[in-house]
Amino acid sequence: MIYALSALFLGFFAVLGLSLIALARVGKFMAASENLDWEQIANITGDIGALKKSVQRLNNRINGMEAKDPSALLQQIAAAQMAKPIDDNNITQIRKGG
Repeated sequence: MIYALSALFLGFFAVLGLSLIALARVGKFMAASENLDWEQIANITGDIGALKKSVQRLNNRINGMEAKDPSALLQQIAAAQMAKPIDDNNITQIRKGG
């Protein structure tokens, strides 16, 4: 019982501390953005959009590189070919076009 209460108080104070930190950050942001006009806000918004697009392109390139590892693909093809026995009847049908 005492452990549960101490864990509860510890959790409460941790959440209280994190909330105070968040409030301080929001206050600092509001003080910094108080003197901005609409043109500056529009410029910041455009910069954020351009940054977001470039990050998405970079992530897509990285994901493409991870998905298309040539050596892994070659190993998969070789393993698939080794697993299938060669059927002479199938090869002659393919050559005849049927």
